Amino acid sequence: MSGTSIRRLRVHMMLLSLGVLILTLGFNLLLSVSTLDSLAADVILSGYRSSGEHFARSVERGMRFGKPLESYAGMGEMLRQVQLGTRGVTRMEIVDATGAVLYTQAGTMEGISRSGDETVSGQDSSQISGRSGGPASGQAANEKGDNTDPNANRTRPDDLKLMQSGQASPADAVIQLADGYRILIPLQNKGLAGWLAMEISAEQVDRAAGSFLHWSLGLALGACIVVTLILTGWLGMLTGTDENRSSLHTSLGRLLLVLIGGTQLAYSAGTLVLFDSFVEQAVRTKTEIIATSVKRDFEYLIHKGVDVVTLRGKDQLLQQVVEATPELKGAYLVTPDGKTVASAGVFSSADTAIERPLDAYWTNRFSQRQHVMLLRLVLDRGTITERLFRLAMDLGTSLLISLLFLMELAKLLGLVISKSLTPDGAQNNSSYAAQALRAAGFIFFLGYDMGISFIPLLARKLYQPFWGLSEEIVIGLPISAEMVSAGIALLVSGTFSQRHGWHTTYLLGIASAAAGLLLGGLATNLPMLIAARIIAGFGFGLVLMASQLGTLGSAKAGAGLAGVFAGIFSGSICGSAAGAMIAEHMSFEAALLTGAVIILFAARAVLFGRATPASDTNVAVALGRNTAYASGTNAAFASDTNAALASGTNAASTTVSAAGSGAAKLAAASPFTGSSGLLKDPRMHLILLLAGIPAAICLTGFLHYMLPLLLNAEHVEQADIGRIFMLYGLCFITAGPLIGRWIDRTADKAVFLMLMGLLSGVALLLGTGKGVFMAAFAVVALGLAQCIAAPATMLCVLALTSAQRLGKEKTASIYRSMERIGQVAGPMLFGGAIVALGSQQALTLMGVGICSAALVFMAAWRFSSPKNSPKN
Repeated sequence: MSGTSIRRLRVHMMLLSLGVLILTLGFNLLLSVSTLDSLAADVILSGYRSSGEHFARSVERGMRFGKPLESYAGMGEMLRQVQLGTRGVTRMEIVDATGAVLYTQAGTMEGISRSGDETVSGQDSSQISGRSGGPASGQAANEKGDNTDPNANRTRPDDLKLMQSGQASPADAVIQLADGYRILIPLQNKGLAGWLAMEISAEQVDRAAGSFLHWSLGLALGACIVVTLILTGWLGMLTGTDENRSSLHTSLGRLLLVLIGGTQLAYSAGTLVLFDSFVEQAVRTKTEIIATSVKRDFEYLIHKGVDVVTLRGKDQLLQQVVEATPELKGAYLVTPDGKTVASAGVFSSADTAIERPLDAYWTNRFSQRQHVMLLRLVLDRGTITERLFRLAMDLGTSLLISLLFLMELAKLLGLVISKSLTPDGAQNNSSYAAQALRAAGFIFFLGYDMGISFIPLLARKLYQPFWGLSEEIVIGLPISAEMVSAGIALLVSGTFSQRHGWHTTYLLGIASAAAGLLLGGLATNLPMLIAARIIAGFGFGLVLMASQLGTLGSAKAGAGLAGVFAGIFSGSICGSAAGAMIAEHMSFEAALLTGAVIILFAARAVLFGRATPASDTNVAVALGRNTAYASGTNAAFASDTNAALASGTNAASTTVSAAGSGAAKLAAASPFTGSSGLLKDPRMHLILLLAGIPAAICLTGFLHYMLPLLLNAEHVEQADIGRIFMLYGLCFITAGPLIGRWIDRTADKAVFLMLMGLLSGVALLLGTGKGVFMAAFAVVALGLAQCIAAPATMLCVLALTSAQRLGKEKTASIYRSMERIGQVAGPMLFGGAIVALGSQQALTLMGVGICSAALVFMAAWRFSSPKNSPKN
């Protein structure tokens, strides 16, 4: 091998290795920064909300004592004092129940004087205002008529719509502004009397996220530099001699796993340490805001001459603060001599506390302040640990994604190495194709399945009345439309590949799927989302068919298919989890757009497997032998992919052994030519109606439609939903091959169809339970059922006399096409059942029904079996 070729090989390996490192570290960086940004905003804004609620309760007490909100004496000074003592508040408004602004206080803490007069430092006259219609007594505004806020006399229709909708909960009553946030707090007095609006600067949140981003970027940059230096030396050693190059494929896999996997593990640990410190700072900021508010309440009493030491009710006030603030373990007041005069919560002296002195002022504003008491709010470290655990779960999921990614990268690099080290033509082109298709399948499904866990939720978000159907049925239409489109693609892709080659089919599928995901990410209404899923589903069908066609030119077609589907399931697992995390921390649309971009990279991987035009021709000739695989794939983790993983070489070699010329003629004919005998076979009806279609209904109706809605209703986070979906794919990777070998060794294949039905029904019954663990058990049961579905159903169908007369290829094509009826109908059937019965009763009845159908199938199959025939 020439020196130039060796250098080119090193460059390729270096670039691909660094590319995956940057990609995984970048994903971790995005995940951790977006998590901190969201968390810091929630924590800090909840502190401002607590401060505002203290103020709101004071206003409500005044209204109960007869102060009308429209002419509330001293309101301006009250607003001014809140803003004076609370950093980051840029504007405060009192709005009545009709949405009209009554009082406005604008500015920041730095721009307001501490004096008791009405002067304001650093502001023009329009920044402080009174209520609309004229200033009220005690108002913080200058009483001159020309000193009104231009925002006075205006209404707040957005506020009014939100408050009247009944959604003004702490989570919902926060409006994102261009430069901050607007918090709405209702004022109650025999009903909704109005609300307090606080506008908060985004500076504190942005400062925390920005600082964390700088530290994280530094960690990532340092990791990339270290890995680059190590890779340079290590790759030189691995490619330095012919002996080392001969084992490069194995050595490179270990190198990537140890070096890049270890680097990401170290980076994740460093990120957690950084996250811990920044989350603690955000909690401190919130506690300081609350402490300032409580301090203001006690100091008001002190200034009025009240003896706080003997005051009744102070313990209850502290208890209310602790109960309303999850980040606090307790609170207490101590005198200068160390005596505790009030306390709430359970804590120890070793716990971290935020302190604020309570001051008594002389009537002269130039006098020194006198500390009369100390307020301490004790932080609860457990809440910080809980948030840290959530990030650790996300980073752990990301680590799993990167390890699977590294495995597939090693396969892709193995292809690059083989093509670089092996002379042209020395290796079968189909071997290159299988390796390339595995890498391409991983990349494609990594992007495509980013939306698998939230499509029903996005449909609900975009819901609008459609053809007079109920909402539950309408939000299932995108999935059903996708299934129909994928089925059509499976039917037409065989003929298209025969004419143009599987490479072209694959590339066309990539383009269609990417366009569908892009349109879905930009969708603004439900019909647009349905159209997007139709386009994406068509591309999905083309890619899935081409993935199988590209491997069938090899003598080891079964091993090639198993490898391709291993890559597909790895990509699906990673995609569903990654998409769920992106959706949680960013948006549904962002996840779909990210998937569209990732899918395009699969085209480059496919081109690695492109060899001579003759290879495409050979695959086209073998089209008739492909039908059993091609038509057996479905849009929801196709059951034929299960067969490839479960039964491996057995199923593949049987199919590939078909006669070439005769199969080619069958491929050219209509897929339904001569099929009347099979369609009229009663035993075919038993398999289809009592086993195949019920299992398909469970797959799309429960897993892809109903489960995300149930988990969302239980307020399960989107990232956790994605992790639950990962269990489904892991069943195929771990249990699928074992189940396939078990089926091969068993003579009575029909028993597995009964077991498949029972597991599907049990999955629905488990779905009636509450909580994440019950949902996980349901997904595992359904995954095991689908692992059984492909090999067992196909072997039973192919054993029919009518199927043997028709031929294996056409039989498989017809059966899988008819089985798709269940996949298409699943979401709509489940939606209709929910409307008619409710989710719990619908799952119970359908679960019992599917279990009963499995038992009826077994009895009917035994009864209809010809005497002295094998039980298959």
